[in-house]
Amino acid sequence: MEVKKVRKKIVIILLFLLALCITQCSPKRQIIKEDEETVLRRRVQEYWSYRIKGEWDKCYSYESPDYKEKIKIQAYVNQNARFPLKWEGYDILELWASGEEGHIKLDVKYRYLIPKIQEKGVFGRITGERWEKKDGQWYRLSEEVN
Repeated sequence: MEVKKVRKKIVIILLFLLALCITQCSPKRQIIKEDEETVLRRRVQEYWSYRIKGEWDKCYSYESPDYKEKIKIQAYVNQNARFPLKWEGYDILELWASGEEGHIKLDVKYRYLIPKIQEKGVFGRITGERWEKKDGQWYRLSEEVN
């Protein structure tokens, strides 16, 4: 009877040591902190992908808190949904972040939804955007707030 108890304790200790070895010997996840420009670039890309899809409710979440205090989501969605432009694409030409400020230079492509102009195809223009970091998150500064 004693031998069975000793064997049971040895098995438990070995299982414990095995579990400990597995957890301690497995490779650790390395946490890589992204630089601010990488984080800002991802936010700009997310915002513009929603803008191209016409998902204005999702775009709204990227607007600055100051802007959202003045313009409510329904007004934002309605205003953008009725705008006679369809965003077709974008390229980020320049992007830099300094402290709480971000500046982006974009080459945007768009199409007018007005029949006679729509026939002329896709237009392009170079434009700039300012973004700000608040509470650890990047937000787009809309022209109406600046």
